[in-house]
Amino acid sequence: MARKGTFIHLLEYAVLKATLAFFGAMNVDRASDAGGWIGRNIGMRLPFTNRARDNIALVLPDLTREERERVVTGMWDNLGRTIAEYAHLEVFAKPEERHRIEVVHAETLRALAASGNGGIVVSGHFANWEILPVAMQFEDLDGGEVYRHANNPYVNEWMIGLRERVTRAVQVPKGGPGARTLVKLLREDKFIAMLVDQKMNDGIEAKLFGHRAMTTGAPAGLSVRYNVPIFPACIERVKGAHFRVTVYNPIAARPGADAFEDVMRITQELNDFLEERIRERPHEWLWLHNRWTKQKPARRRVR
Repeated sequence: MARKGTFIHLLEYAVLKATLAFFGAMNVDRASDAGGWIGRNIGMRLPFTNRARDNIALVLPDLTREERERVVTGMWDNLGRTIAEYAHLEVFAKPEERHRIEVVHAETLRALAASGNGGIVVSGHFANWEILPVAMQFEDLDGGEVYRHANNPYVNEWMIGLRERVTRAVQVPKGGPGARTLVKLLREDKFIAMLVDQKMNDGIEAKLFGHRAMTTGAPAGLSVRYNVPIFPACIERVKGAHFRVTVYNPIAARPGADAFEDVMRITQELNDFLEERIRERPHEWLWLHNRWTKQKPARRRVR
């Protein structure tokens, strides 16, 4: 079983490297366009795309079948572009390419950093989510980013190495050892980037689009315990390989509030933020997650 697992992992890694070489042979704009074309024309046909369709039908039941398909097509266009852009992620961090990333309302973060304090920047799998720590680096926000360990160890090692080359961010794995690193960074008044839109089986039951969604309580717990603000952020694909990162008003712990109730409140507020951003640009969110507690999908309406 170990040999079989190793072979599959090596095969997956070889496919990844070949894909990166293919897109790396183009410039970043052509690669992004090619990835979008592949996503729209091939990704749409993959069987697991039905999970995205079911998720959309569940939480956006008023959309027509044609509208849902447009969302799925847009999702695959964005995902194909994002995959292609991994071959050029280092390009986005070059000072001469800074025009590719617009950061809106970053002055609050800069002021906080200048005062010697840190915070938590949270977002979801919007547009190219790898852009968030790059934008933070441009704004001189030192700290770390939380990542989910890939099932394939070779892919995981490659991903960590890539992110370390692209940004100065400390790579923090989810789990016990990672939690200790997060505490250390916060005590040093650093910033932490986290994506909080994936299902967390041992997390907090909150609502997302009115449905039960097990959600990580980590950002809220850290905010309450260490009295640091949480800054929700959203990444948008403006056009091709150009992005806008918008930083929103911070969410903070309430002095004197019950710690458990405050963690629950903040966690729900973060889900509410994610829902608003998804509704605004549903085609740029990754609907392929098994995000909601297992339940019967809503019946699709045919109009």
